[in-house]
Amino acid sequence: MDRKTLIAVGACVVLLIAYPFVIRYFGLGRYLDRNRPATATAPRDTSANAPAPGAAAIGAGGTTGASPGAAPGASLGNAPFAAAGTAIGRTVEIDTPEYRARFSNVGARLLSVELKHYASARGVSGLEHQPIHVAHGAEVPAGDRVVLAGGPLVAMDLGSGATLRSLAGVAYAVEESADASGATRTLIFTSRDSSGLTLRQVWRARPGDYALDYDVSIDGVPSGAAWTDYSLTLRSWPLVTETNLLADERSLRAASMLGSDVHKDHAGGLLKAPKSYDGNVKWAAVTNRYFLASAAVLDGAARGVTGSAEHRTLTPDLIRALPAGARPEQDVAINTLRMALAGSTHHRFLVYVGPVEYVRLENLKVHLERAVDLGWSWVVPFSSFLLWVLNRLYAIVHNYGFAILLLATLVRVVLHPLNMTSMKSQRAMQKLQPEIERIREKYKNDATTMNTAIMSLYKENKVNPAGGCLPMVVQMPLFIALYSVLNSAIELRQAPFLGWMTDLSAPDLLFNVAGLPVRLLPIVMGLTGFWSQSLTPMDPSQKPTMYIMNVFMLVFFYNLPSGLVLYWTVMNVLTGLQQWLVMRGDGAPAVEVVEVASPAAARRRGRR
Repeated sequence: MDRKTLIAVGACVVLLIAYPFVIRYFGLGRYLDRNRPATATAPRDTSANAPAPGAAAIGAGGTTGASPGAAPGASLGNAPFAAAGTAIGRTVEIDTPEYRARFSNVGARLLSVELKHYASARGVSGLEHQPIHVAHGAEVPAGDRVVLAGGPLVAMDLGSGATLRSLAGVAYAVEESADASGATRTLIFTSRDSSGLTLRQVWRARPGDYALDYDVSIDGVPSGAAWTDYSLTLRSWPLVTETNLLADERSLRAASMLGSDVHKDHAGGLLKAPKSYDGNVKWAAVTNRYFLASAAVLDGAARGVTGSAEHRTLTPDLIRALPAGARPEQDVAINTLRMALAGSTHHRFLVYVGPVEYVRLENLKVHLERAVDLGWSWVVPFSSFLLWVLNRLYAIVHNYGFAILLLATLVRVVLHPLNMTSMKSQRAMQKLQPEIERIREKYKNDATTMNTAIMSLYKENKVNPAGGCLPMVVQMPLFIALYSVLNSAIELRQAPFLGWMTDLSAPDLLFNVAGLPVRLLPIVMGLTGFWSQSLTPMDPSQKPTMYIMNVFMLVFFYNLPSGLVLYWTVMNVLTGLQQWLVMRGDGAPAVEVVEVASPAAARRRGRR
């Protein structure tokens, strides 16, 4: 490499090291520190921890297992709840082979869902610096499981916006229904006030799934009630389950589907101002990179959805699970579904709290798979197909690292004809380069003649100048789809490969030097990129630019998931092998020289 190239490469390395300091210098440190002032955009619900003292409770009656309620005569009516005593809390559970869901009778809130087959990177074993790794689909020991607890996760209240009447302190009677094995599969929450208003919420577990059927019945609404709707609010959970916390924070958002349009609003933007969408809502959700809490409307009239965000101060136990120096405050994504309320209302929902798994969500038949981040809508068909292929390969080799190697090889084989066409075209262009330079020098003062001569040269030697680019353009949707799959697929979460690569969804880490991570796989990727580039036919004047591009690729991939870096490394190696095959089979035919007379010379010959 010449001196200019070495300077450019050195500048890129310095940028890689210094970019956090540069960002802070220009006042953008909030994107690194996440240290923004707290902004409350939605009312806090205290039912997840303790009953709200002084909140009115609707008297419980008519069902078995009733918890003590409010003093008789407490009424919702048009006024805020009157202080009628403190509700006595009781926690009930639905425990299935897939999850354990905890509910509170105070407010009839879904408090948390513990996923039995997904391990937290910062559970009990992680705190002891011995992260647990279980076989794919195996049950994770208690204490190391992912727990989604939104404080609460799902809550129903009367009204919305300025007319909101929180039910956080209302005591419900609870009736449990068990299956043949004696395990609770249905919970019925009922409450009634002195005005005759009756609330009934029913939760039913679906066997073998993370979905629950959720029914809401509201009867006896007072004719003069100030509220004409009710709200279902979903709240995100503390982000303490992943190795790559920054990627988890960046993916936190409120999502919703209205008609055929999907809206995904990041929590960072919602902190500045809530976003409301009016219309036919099919589902509303809060989601991060790998997990989702959602409510899909099966039967009912939805008026709209409002996404908002606030800050959550983590408890000491959660702070201990984070790396040293991590901020004790995180964003909370909130999504509120607004449902129309009449005198007698009976609505049905499907509530899903679990992994962002494309096939599982697609099988629910409520379009919830569109919450999965698999790229732009026109890329999703490619992404979903590649994800299906990746899972089929995993079923054969039982290791997602080797499945990625096979996927990269398979993609390269399928695209081999296009790639060979592109490489041969580039090689042919390289052979013509000396003659093209001669023509440019000869006709440098006559652009028309120069262009005519160059096109004649291409025609005589049967070279298509766009032949090297068109195959690459055809492949772009596939490359974008592969990036989306390998960056977002939950299948790669905590999936080990070889040696130090224990999580293909996170950047690999060999060791740290003065606080800077040393990642071997991106370095190998950069070296294979340089090697592949050295075999690529090109104008010598373009080589410094291409080498600089490889350095930029190293910088870009340095903090990306190791599964994605592994794929790109394999593609670099296979590209180099294809280039070698092209050069090996190159007979280097002679270039046919074309002489084109300039217009002036043609006129002189005509006069003779």
